[in-house]
Amino acid sequence: MMEVLKTRHIGFCFGVRRAIDMVMAEAEKEKGRIYTLGPIIHNPQMVEMLKEKGIIPIEDLREVREGTVVFRTHGIKKEEEEYIREKGLNFIDATCPFVKRVRKKAMFLEKNRYKVVIVGDREHPEVKSVLSYLHNNGIVLEKPTPIKAKKVGVVSQTTHGRESFFNIVSRLVEEVEELRVYNTICESTETRQKEAASLASMVDIMLIIGGKNSSNTTKLYETVKRENCKAYHIETEAEIDPEWFKGVNKIGITGGTSTPDHILDSVERFVKKL
Repeated sequence: MMEVLKTRHIGFCFGVRRAIDMVMAEAEKEKGRIYTLGPIIHNPQMVEMLKEKGIIPIEDLREVREGTVVFRTHGIKKEEEEYIREKGLNFIDATCPFVKRVRKKAMFLEKNRYKVVIVGDREHPEVKSVLSYLHNNGIVLEKPTPIKAKKVGVVSQTTHGRESFFNIVSRLVEEVEELRVYNTICESTETRQKEAASLASMVDIMLIIGGKNSSNTTKLYETVKRENCKAYHIETEAEIDPEWFKGVNKIGITGGTSTPDHILDSVERFVKKL
């Protein structure tokens, strides 16, 4: 019989749970439509569930005439926030406090005349949000890259990998005259990556559960793969192939910070029946 082990920290993190609780409380008031600028979190199944409760993701604020706009966990762009306030639209700020911390540190660095480097994925909404509050004048680095500046300040996307962050900072130390670094990787992200790596060394196969568009879930998958463990990134049990588990004795399960408990539980039940 196969043994199933899970990481200790799994499922919604503080910021995601806070955002979901905020929008659900607003939905219960039944005062009209609720709109999120892009998906409130990076989990397609949860976003679909919220749609059924009248919480609708949109891409263009001009679509909103009434109802409430929600600032999603990753934050929104400065110009989008200004538009919402100028139009007098109702809004709920569900931006993760740790994302706001990145923004605050980045703005402090810019104010003090540092060239701001954001370590992260330039296409991620959190990075785009932080960059917009710097008047799009920062530098986004996804890997060690030479830059031309004497005075540099560094922050990180909250869900970026710890190893990659330190590699980039180490390169910058060798190149710039003055370097100020804020490690703004979310503690929950770091903890989960450590736990995933540890569990991967103890099992035959790992299932990493969460949205394919989720940065932190992808980083968990990459962390596990570095441990030379057989691993699969899935969103639901529908993607599981029983053939994966032939000859397997121990299965490890972990999940991203935006993966709801009911999906994690469903995958665990499915695997235990194999």
